[in-house]
Amino acid sequence: MRNYPEILKRNNIEAFFTEKIKNFEQFKNSLPIMKLYMPIQRHTDLIIVLRCYTKPAIADAIITDQREIFIGIKTADCLPVLIFDPENNIIGAVHAGWRGTAKGILKKTIIKMNEIYGCNPENLLIAMGPCIKGCCYEVGEEVVEALKRETPTEDYILKRNGRIHVDLSMANMLQVLVTGVKKENIWISEDCTYCKHDHYASYRFYGKTAEKQYGIIGML
Repeated sequence: MRNYPEILKRNNIEAFFTEKIKNFEQFKNSLPIMKLYMPIQRHTDLIIVLRCYTKPAIADAIITDQREIFIGIKTADCLPVLIFDPENNIIGAVHAGWRGTAKGILKKTIIKMNEIYGCNPENLLIAMGPCIKGCCYEVGEEVVEALKRETPTEDYILKRNGRIHVDLSMANMLQVLVTGVKKENIWISEDCTYCKHDHYASYRFYGKTAEKQYGIIGML
C-alpha cells in the first residue's frame, strides 16, 4: 500500500510513503520512472544538491530542481520527510532519526533550499511519513539532551509509566516552524511504525531483521 499525502498531490508531483518493502529491486522496477536517487544514509546532517543523476553519496537529505529524477529515503522507525516548493518547483527528501533530528537535518535542508534555490519557507509543503511515535519511542537521557540542543522546548518529550518518550514528528515540526514554514502546510502521518509493525518496518520491534519502507518524491 502507498500513502499519498494530499498536501503534496499538486502540480504534477508524485509523492508517497510505502509500507515495508521485502524486495527493493522488484519494487523499484515496478515504479513508472526511469531514475530513482537514494543517498547512502548514515544519520548525518549532510545534504545533497542533486543537479544530475549520479552515483549515490553519503547524506541524509536531497534537494533538487530536476524533473524525471525521483529522490527518496528509506526508514525503519526514523522519520521520513518529503518537501515541495510549488513556487520554484523544488523537491526534497529527508531522513530524520533522533541523531539527524538532534543535528537539525530537516531545518538545515529548508535553509539550504532557500540558499540554493531561493525557496521561501512560507511556500513549502511538507509531509512527514510514518515513524515510531511518542507512544512507543522510549529513550534515555542522553537522547533527550542531544535533542534539546536543537529543540529547546519540551513539547515533544513525553512521560509514559515513569519513562521518557519522544515524538520525532513533533520535534521536527517545532524545528521547521522556526524557519517560517506554516503549520497548515505540514502534513503528519498518524501511523506509528512500532504499533503497526505488521505493515511497517520497525527496527525497535524486529531489530536487525527489520525491512525498510520508502518515502519518494519526483516531478514528472
